[in-house]
Amino acid sequence: MTMKTHVAFCIDESGSVSNIIKPLVDAYNQTVTDIRSAVLDEGQEASMTAMAFGDRNLKHRVLYAGEQVQTVRPLKYTDLNPTGMTPLFDSVYRAIKKLEELDDGKAETSFVITVVTDGYENMSVDPGVPATLRLIDEKNKTDRWTFTFMVPNGNKRQFVSDYRIPEGNVQEWDSQTAKGTKQGFAISAVAYKGYFKGKSAGKQFTRSFYADVSDLTVRTARSELSEITSQVEFIIPRNDCNIKEAIENVGKTFIKGAAFYQLVKTEKRVQPYKLVALKVKSSGKVYCGEKAREMLGIGGLTNTVRLVPGDHGKFDIYIQSTSYNRKIPAKTEVMYWPKVGTQKK
Repeated sequence: MTMKTHVAFCIDESGSVSNIIKPLVDAYNQTVTDIRSAVLDEGQEASMTAMAFGDRNLKHRVLYAGEQVQTVRPLKYTDLNPTGMTPLFDSVYRAIKKLEELDDGKAETSFVITVVTDGYENMSVDPGVPATLRLIDEKNKTDRWTFTFMVPNGNKRQFVSDYRIPEGNVQEWDSQTAKGTKQGFAISAVAYKGYFKGKSAGKQFTRSFYADVSDLTVRTARSELSEITSQVEFIIPRNDCNIKEAIENVGKTFIKGAAFYQLVKTEKRVQPYKLVALKVKSSGKVYCGEKAREMLGIGGLTNTVRLVPGDHGKFDIYIQSTSYNRKIPAKTEVMYWPKVGTQKK
């Protein structure tokens, strides 16, 4: 018995996405690649459907439908035409109808629709929001359909309240920047990986698509990063100080590059050569490696990036400092890892 999933992405191409078309298309294509890998890892099958909504003239377009994930073509930048408004739920309705054409009626066949939007519903009239929500409810009752939504930062609570979508199936993203776009899609890719793992265990649907990500990333840390728990210690300064003072005030010899500061405010400059460590909040175990940057959505970036604190699931984040005078706020943690340091002072 081969498990099959039909996946559809409804991609916002309203006028407001014009500034992020290239990173959006790149991030979408990478997500399809990640879905392909996850499906193959689990020995399953999947098809991909991509739809665009918002075009001023057409409003809804099918970019491709029912393509096998192994052979689906990447989107091109010119495939999206950013104009018009946001008929979001009309697009969901059309995606449902398109996936219904692929339904073989088997219990092991399931469906996932992911909506990517940088705005808020403002133009659905055919059939409109109420009719689409009724159809979503109908599909949810079959326990074979999953509906997920990527909405812009600050919109999740209102979206969940207005449309009765499970909170675990809605994820906020920074829709204004290339990095935020990459991070948002990276979270969806991890969520899809968790979905296919769950399907292998007999789970045909989920109402916690994104809520499951933190559990999955802990398993990813264990399997793909190096555990350094026994090599590090954590220091909590009582008063504001610089990072060198934080180490020396507890009787340690400061080693350049061995001290990591906790991410507690937006970092405008995280250079590509700096290591990033993750500490599991529940167990205190610490992991580090190149995959740590990928898990934060900044892997593979060779330029200086901006990193924003927030809900990182089950992790605290620590960034390597290569200076002596990095300011450390009182009562925030400094991770000290002498083995990785390079220069005693």
